Amino acid sequence: MNDSIKSNKADAENQVDLLPAVANYLKVLNEQLLPAFVQTGSIPNAINARDGLANLTHTFVTEAVNVALIVDDIIECDVLTKDAYDVSAYHVPVRLFYPSLPDASIVQTEQTPLPVMLYFHGGGGTAGSVSVYHQILCRLAKHTGHIIVAPEYRLAPENPYPCGQNDACTALLRLPALLAHHHISTNKLVVAGDSHGGALVTNLLRDPRIIKSGIINDISAQVLIYPSVDFTMSCPSIEKYANGYLLSQARINWYFDQYFQHGEDRQAKSALFASQNELAQQPPALIINAAVDPLYDEGVAYAAKLSEAGVDTQHMTYDKVIHAYLNMESLNPVICQQTYQAINAFLASKSSE
Repeated sequence: MNDSIKSNKADAENQVDLLPAVANYLKVLNEQLLPAFVQTGSIPNAINARDGLANLTHTFVTEAVNVALIVDDIIECDVLTKDAYDVSAYHVPVRLFYPSLPDASIVQTEQTPLPVMLYFHGGGGTAGSVSVYHQILCRLAKHTGHIIVAPEYRLAPENPYPCGQNDACTALLRLPALLAHHHISTNKLVVAGDSHGGALVTNLLRDPRIIKSGIINDISAQVLIYPSVDFTMSCPSIEKYANGYLLSQARINWYFDQYFQHGEDRQAKSALFASQNELAQQPPALIINAAVDPLYDEGVAYAAKLSEAGVDTQHMTYDKVIHAYLNMESLNPVICQQTYQAINAFLASKSSE
């Protein structure tokens, strides 16, 4: 048997406290699905990374949640990037999820005041899409009452760093123009993301282009769900949960190798190593972690670092679940429900301040 599969089986058999449904899924994954994949002679690539996340989400996020209106649009890029690795302008596709219809009494040319969340999906910078996350985004809209704006940022390996990060910058800088086009006004702008989406958010909030624009002052809160904030993979939980828990150390390393292809300083790109000055002016933060996750320790450390910088920070950990648990809702429905409720409560508390 392949050594990595042996390791997966051994680690999954350790006495880690998981919800029974999650533990049963991992047993099937580690003892049947992954060995069958290896036996075909297949190796990790963008195809199976994308299929894996899509199939996981479509299998376990099964209940259809409808929102009042869904609109597709494009955020046009007028940000000049002088990076030799990303010289072309990329106009970012976005999907807007309305939790409720605009007031019919409001004239079409008038602006509707609604809270807005700019949300970046996860997937290691290589997988995931707005379509894959469609039902998760519907849930966020329904539970928080925010219009969710979800950018289809570019993915590696075809479009490595800084492409996706530039798209995130374009999305935020040009968001006011998009909202104006749709007659939406807001003084409650939230930026959020899970996993790699969290990496995009944390780097966005210290991007000189964002700071210089002044738009960071319009952001009322940030929500980071099991965020990736350490591209050096230096935190202990990377080793503790290296194998057997869906997101493996080897997979993380593969994601980062696809994402960084030009010799970038990975520590400099990691929000966990940002200076106190870079973090001090950031908006209030909610950081949510799964307890059994290679990224757990970096989430804890980043929450502490934000607090030390004077940022109003709340940190929550959900026990007995693993990374990407929102994409596995039917395995942990109660915790998913609690997560959406916690995000809503946090945002409500910030809007009332």
